[in-house]
Amino acid sequence: MFIIKTLLITLLTQTSPIEFKPVHNKLMFDEPVQVVFSESEPNTMYVVEKDGLIRSATFDRSTTDKPVFLDITDRVEITNDEEGLLSFVFDPKYVENNRVYVWYSAQKPKRGVLSRFTKHTDRNEIDNKSEQILLEVPEPWGNHNGGTVLFGKDGFLYLGIGDGGSANDPNNNGQNKNTLLGSIIRIDVSSKEKYTIPNTNPLAKEDGVKRELWAWGLRNPWRMSFDRATGELWVGDVGQNSWEEVDVVRGGENFGWNAREGKHTFKKRDTQSKPFAEPIYEYGRRSGGSITGGYVYRGTNIPTLVGSYVFSDYLSKRIWIMLPENKETGVREVIRVAKKTPISIASFGETLTGEILACGFSSPYARRGKIYLLEPVDTTSSTIP
Repeated sequence: MFIIKTLLITLLTQTSPIEFKPVHNKLMFDEPVQVVFSESEPNTMYVVEKDGLIRSATFDRSTTDKPVFLDITDRVEITNDEEGLLSFVFDPKYVENNRVYVWYSAQKPKRGVLSRFTKHTDRNEIDNKSEQILLEVPEPWGNHNGGTVLFGKDGFLYLGIGDGGSANDPNNNGQNKNTLLGSIIRIDVSSKEKYTIPNTNPLAKEDGVKRELWAWGLRNPWRMSFDRATGELWVGDVGQNSWEEVDVVRGGENFGWNAREGKHTFKKRDTQSKPFAEPIYEYGRRSGGSITGGYVYRGTNIPTLVGSYVFSDYLSKRIWIMLPENKETGVREVIRVAKKTPISIASFGETLTGEILACGFSSPYARRGKIYLLEPVDTTSSTIP
């Protein structure tokens, strides 16, 4: 159990114990925003490019090959820097059913689209004519689109969705349980229907609400991940003016946006009747301005990091390491690595063996990036994946 409130301690280190090294010598991608793995291919990564492509690449450092796995550039329409093909996940039974799921931006009307596609049986490429649209979420503005799509150990699909955009959540979507905006949803996509709602969802038996909701009161949950050991869902929620936050979601929580930003009052409104879940960690504008949620490390290359949550800030290039909870004190120490990483990290990934990868750019404004592997400093070789 986490003990939060005043028990989080921030430590500054003089040197970084970790660093990100490029996986490939020369291979680059156009606006890579996610790196994903299939259980059947431990040596192959799938990289999401924001303009609508998913490419595959091996871990061979000298490779220059990045064949197209999915091409929906004809469907992905970008009018804002935050729009595009944003996330992708393999079905838990992908080896049997060849299904994948994507979350992307579309226009006229402006909306987020959750779709299922099926791979060709005779080649490693998705049939882009196989699209089945499962869900369309109207989005008033082009920013704050979320979002990560992923599966939990329960077999259900989770999707993080932003508050609809603009600034300050003008439509108060975060505190409206009758919209999917500003939330994390949980649905069952295993049936022949588009999807069904698990009867264990927190609002499954309520009327006048969106029963898909798993948690709400979020501004822009850009990246989230499950701890493969505990099943806990970790979320990095991008802040408005002052605070970036890390949340651990167990289901049914209201994280407060837009009444609160982090742990702090944002809009003066009735907060007494709405108990809010506390972020497990927050940081202010001196440290950054756009959190990238990461992973709890469960690999073997860095034994001292096991059980720690690694996350970053896209703008400041800072890295944080949230250590495992001290079982005697209940405290989680948080180390902000003093030395900035040379890359802006848009997204993290995890290999099948628990090593952490990153989609990195030379600056927040660069358009081409590489895939990086988290390694101990001064390590000349490592085992991947």
